[in-house]
Amino acid sequence: MSIEYRPIHYGSADYQQTLGLRDEILRRPWGHSIAEDDLSKEGDDLIYGAFDGDKLVGMAILQDDGTAYNRLRYMAVDSRYRRRGIGAAIAREFESRSKKAGKAGIRLMARTSVTAFYETLGYRLEGEAFVPGHIPVEHVMMVLHFS
Repeated sequence: MSIEYRPIHYGSADYQQTLGLRDEILRRPWGHSIAEDDLSKEGDDLIYGAFDGDKLVGMAILQDDGTAYNRLRYMAVDSRYRRRGIGAAIAREFESRSKKAGKAGIRLMARTSVTAFYETLGYRLEGEAFVPGHIPVEHVMMVLHFS
């Protein structure tokens, strides 16, 4: 398996693959659809993917919302490709880019079932667990401080 990592252009065929992967992993299990999300501003974000040949097998989005911290969104890895370092590689790329941009760190919202993964990357819990309005699953805020 040779995985290639690269940015994905908003609206491209590769971007269309992100919609399918996000829908399958992050929305459908809870009876929702990625089509319900407002994705109109994603053209301003860094959309980054992991590819096995032409097939998207992992992705996430790095968003600069104008604060000291970038935001990691929509991390999703195909279930057949998990535990191979794909999510960690994407997170490390985002960490590197955020440091180069002079950011203080990265924040994210994660399902409580995946907090251990982010903790291995240095992220720490921030605040109490909550259930967001869009998915009926408990989430937490997490943060990675660079200093």
